[in-house]
Amino acid sequence: MSASSSFRRRAALAAGTFAAATALGAAAASALVSGPGVALVNAKCGTCHDVTHITRSKLTQDEWTDNLRNMIQRGMPPPTDDERAIIIEYLVAYYGPKPPPPAAPDTYADRVAGLGGLGGDDPGAKLVGEAGCIACHKLDEAFVGPSFKAIAARYRGDSGAPARLAQKVRQGGAGVWGPTPMPPQNLTDAELKPLVDWVLAQK
Repeated sequence: MSASSSFRRRAALAAGTFAAATALGAAAASALVSGPGVALVNAKCGTCHDVTHITRSKLTQDEWTDNLRNMIQRGMPPPTDDERAIIIEYLVAYYGPKPPPPAAPDTYADRVAGLGGLGGDDPGAKLVGEAGCIACHKLDEAFVGPSFKAIAARYRGDSGAPARLAQKVRQGGAGVWGPTPMPPQNLTDAELKPLVDWVLAQK
């Protein structure tokens, strides 16, 4: 093997390693640190904008409180006082000016699915809550978007509906139910299937 071809192979290997490391770093930066309240923050805050709006910030309690107030004024469905306290506590702990605590289980995760009246036991319902769908959709009445029951009724009997709805959730878009856009959701195939199955099963 010539010296030039050996150099090219080493350069290609180095470039591939760098690209993989960059992708892993970007994926890590796109997720919030696990901790008490993270699912609620994702449900309320991560639906309308990327979580980098949170991860790049190091704000005080007053600043996060003002930030949340601004989001509500711009159309974010307002959280209850209890939810607001959980959200602020999480943001200050993990994205405040002080060094954050270690990642921890979300002790509030089970209550997220219940925010939309979904029930907390079904894995699909939990994913609907954790993914933030309940910020714009309710079980049986229109909100920012259509109700889950209306979505299920439209696609009932359509064998291609699960694949199309999964693609819609992942890519986002507007026009099917009106002009209000749905932001894309960063979900794996393993997460999308039970979520979509749950939505389409509503009656």
